[in-house]
Amino acid sequence: MKNSIYNKVKSMAGIAMLLLCSCDAENSISTKYPCQFYFKSQYHPGTSLETALNGTGIYTMVSAKKVNGAWNIYSTLNDGKKQTETIILSTAKENYANYTYLGAGNDPKDAKKNGFIMGLSNFSGPVAWDRQCPNCLEQYGGTNYPLEWTGNRQSVICDKCKRIYSLENGTITSGGKSKSDKPLMQYRVTYGGKGTDIYVGN
Repeated sequence: MKNSIYNKVKSMAGIAMLLLCSCDAENSISTKYPCQFYFKSQYHPGTSLETALNGTGIYTMVSAKKVNGAWNIYSTLNDGKKQTETIILSTAKENYANYTYLGAGNDPKDAKKNGFIMGLSNFSGPVAWDRQCPNCLEQYGGTNYPLEWTGNRQSVICDKCKRIYSLENGTITSGGKSKSDKPLMQYRVTYGGKGTDIYVGN
């Protein structure tokens, strides 16, 4: 009888912990700017998008632009080569999706400055961060403060305020101004492995 009660209590405690963890994960997802990204990797095997999600510490900057009626996805890995892969979505099913909303960035002159940063962290699995500096967005307004890779390419820097953010957990590692500084805005990543759909959003 005692064992039965103990097991029930233990089970309820486990469920409570899972719910708390789930709530914390949900609370960390930014909803300030809409982000909706779908990519059918089975149509495009071997892209840098999947490279970033299958190698710890590998990240890529992702953005999109419609060219001649077809969406082009741009992906720039943190491999030091400074090369941007262009993935053209050629099927009607893919182009039915709308890639206009990929976070805060809205630079009409250079779409590659918009979007988000996605990759595989060491301890939290797949992550996605908005590419805009959240502190400059709040302090100066507008939406044109794109983050760039630092020398070690495991973090990003804002050219305007010089804050450096970790891609592992989104926190400021250098250049912080006050206790009220904000971490990177985070989006949810869903990915089941090579050849499956990639979803990033809020």
